[in-house]
Amino acid sequence: MREHPYELCKMREEANKKKSRWYLVVLVIILLISVTGCVRNQGDVTVGLGEVFTIGVGQSARITGEDMVITFEEVIGDSRCPQNVVCVWEGVASSHVRITHQGTSYSLVLNQPGLTEQAQEHFINYTLTFSLHPYPRAGEEISPGEYRLTLTVTK
Repeated sequence: MREHPYELCKMREEANKKKSRWYLVVLVIILLISVTGCVRNQGDVTVGLGEVFTIGVGQSARITGEDMVITFEEVIGDSRCPQNVVCVWEGVASSHVRITHQGTSYSLVLNQPGLTEQAQEHFINYTLTFSLHPYPRAGEEISPGEYRLTLTVTK
């Protein structure tokens, strides 16, 4: 039994529509992947020695003239004594950063004792002065995306 020419055209038209929808879906997926990659790098900063800068988790800072990039990888733990609470131990906030210096990547944990404004860590010939924000408050949870690391790199 042969198909009527009109029915064949209609079948081809529907097949072309399905193919067009498929191409559209693939295009949207590619665009979403591209945009996601751009968003991760959004907010990266370039600063000089001695300049104060703030980065969030996943963001990086390039130190001009030093062949150095500091990336805030994650907050490993935050046991700092919350504001307006009396604690036996002040706690500590630990942040993991990756430092790429002259082509070599280093993993470093920055520990800031609770109840301090900032702390220091030495790296090669540099001093990193840093503080993790926000500071904990009793009864309030801090999500990983809310954390910001404020740093100054000096020699």
